[in-house]
Amino acid sequence: MAKVALQKIRVIGMKKHYKILMQELHRQGILHITQNLDFIKNSENEIVDHFGVFDLARIDFVIRFLCPFESGKSKLEGILSGGKLIMTEELAKEKLKTFSVDSESIISDCEKLRESWVKVKNELKKIPAKKNILKNLLTFNVDLQVDFSTNKTKTWIGKVALNQEHKFASELSRESNLLDINILGSDKRYSYFRLTVLKDISAKMEEIFNSFGVDVFDFSAEFSDFFGKMPVEIYAILEQQEVDLAGHIIKFKKKARRLAVHLDEMRILYDYNSWRKTKNDLQYKIFRSKHLFAFEAWVSKKIVKDLTKWIKNAFVGDVEIELIHKEKDEKVPVLLDNVVGVSSFEEITKMYSMPSSTDIDPTAIMSFFFMLFFGLCLSDVGYGLTLMLLSGIFLFFGKFPKTVKKSILMLFLCGGSATIGGIILGGYFGMTPAQAPEFLVGANGMFKGQLLDMTNSIGPQIFLYIVFGLGAFQILVGVIADFVRRIGNKDFEGAFADSAAWFFFLVSLVLLGVGDFIGLDPQFTTKLALIGAGILFLTQGRSQKNWFLKPIFGILGLYNVVNYFSDLLSYARVMALGLATGVVASVMNTIGIKFYEMISGASILIAIVVFVLFIIFGHLLNFALSLMGAFIHTGRLQFVEFFSKFYAGGGKAFIPFERVKKYLQFEVR
Repeated sequence: MAKVALQKIRVIGMKKHYKILMQELHRQGILHITQNLDFIKNSENEIVDHFGVFDLARIDFVIRFLCPFESGKSKLEGILSGGKLIMTEELAKEKLKTFSVDSESIISDCEKLRESWVKVKNELKKIPAKKNILKNLLTFNVDLQVDFSTNKTKTWIGKVALNQEHKFASELSRESNLLDINILGSDKRYSYFRLTVLKDISAKMEEIFNSFGVDVFDFSAEFSDFFGKMPVEIYAILEQQEVDLAGHIIKFKKKARRLAVHLDEMRILYDYNSWRKTKNDLQYKIFRSKHLFAFEAWVSKKIVKDLTKWIKNAFVGDVEIELIHKEKDEKVPVLLDNVVGVSSFEEITKMYSMPSSTDIDPTAIMSFFFMLFFGLCLSDVGYGLTLMLLSGIFLFFGKFPKTVKKSILMLFLCGGSATIGGIILGGYFGMTPAQAPEFLVGANGMFKGQLLDMTNSIGPQIFLYIVFGLGAFQILVGVIADFVRRIGNKDFEGAFADSAAWFFFLVSLVLLGVGDFIGLDPQFTTKLALIGAGILFLTQGRSQKNWFLKPIFGILGLYNVVNYFSDLLSYARVMALGLATGVVASVMNTIGIKFYEMISGASILIAIVVFVLFIIFGHLLNFALSLMGAFIHTGRLQFVEFFSKFYAGGGKAFIPFERVKKYLQFEVR
């Protein structure tokens, strides 16, 4: 339907024009360049990597490192620009030319700053743990050493669980009276001690340590630089170090802010260097000799003539384009091109898979059903208008690339659908007609334009019937799409024996089910269903060569009707989500009113504030959850229940050789 017809071409030219040609083609982004193994095999020039990924990684590091220190840009400006730098291409080139000279020194400064910063932060992280040990040893008035033992005694400094302190001391005293224990301090969990005993019983002391889970300090690990100083002296030194290191970090932040003024230039540098790398990597797909170059690509048939004319005029016969056929079993890339509005839903199609060579583009059909079921799932005028307002602001005031604007337009259209769904079902932020402003309520006591009353016992039932009817319609459209696809692929037998036969049978089943309501003769609809079943019985086993198996597979083929009914039941989720949106919104209103009634006795002002804050929070939460549910479940209906009828996917996307802009967006004068 909306798949662009592509032509494969071969471009051959004099090597002296290669750079200029590729720069212009890169700017236009109209070619999908393919890899020809024969070109690489017979290429006379060796592939030389002139531009490694390391350079880009360094620039990217600088941008990520300096971003937290950027100033001068409002958050609103960043949101509306999508975080892009918006400028003319001429200005970007001018800035790049001026900045390139100093870029290496700035990158180097950032790398050195980061290295110093990491070292200081690591040192700073160690200090609290050291201080935590020392603050409980401040009464220990002896210089720290590796070993406090003498020729006849052994000394430990350690900690024991606070609730075990007395039992620990008792156990030590039972073992020997010739010991000296001093409690140095304690915190919420541990008691800190110094214990000195004769060496003869040191082994027994260590057994007691193990039984009580005593942690003995090894000062050689953490305090080797402080031997000869008492804990109180070391603690003071650590506090001063902490202050000094914090001062270093303040200096680092100031330097980072000074460097951050170059962030925009760094972003320009990143994009231009990424383009350089793209062109550098392209040499793996190009034939190169001393004087010639050649490559193959796919291009839209619509522009082949203009492209040929431009190359002929620009390079005066030194570069030629040749139209060629695709290789055997080569996949033709797929490029989609739909009208405005429909094109916004191309990303939904791509989420599933690109169309294969035998598929039709399902975007146009799917977009209608996606909006329809999304609107019924969200089904609230307030939420729909909110979605339209938010997406409208970004759409009309934001400066985004075309691809992003397409997605925003999709949200805008879905918001409109949700608004219509809300009008039909009477969804207005969960309000009842009695709670709503008078201008929204009609003479019949329902909202103006409301067709179904969900508070009525029969309302949800009618809604379910409508949803099933719409689901059946979408499934039948899927079968028709399969018929069109088969006809387009010249599979006439499959088109009539499968698609048309199933369409006839399914329609006859629908008529059989609703015949009583629309006044059809039951005998007539029964005959139609039997005829449809007979056609399928005769056609579904046609691929079997064994005549005995044909009727068996014909009967088994009829079993597929169960899958259709299963798919139809899946549409019940639309009713569930549609009702859930309104119910949860109503519950939020009710809780808000209860809060108001509870607090108003004490203070009307506080009650109003609490009510407003809760209503805003509750409806934002419901809006977010309902929006997510509507998107996910509507998408599932398209992917599972609809696409399965006619769409295989698995196509290879058309990837243009273009300048991918991560940070830049060029204005067109």
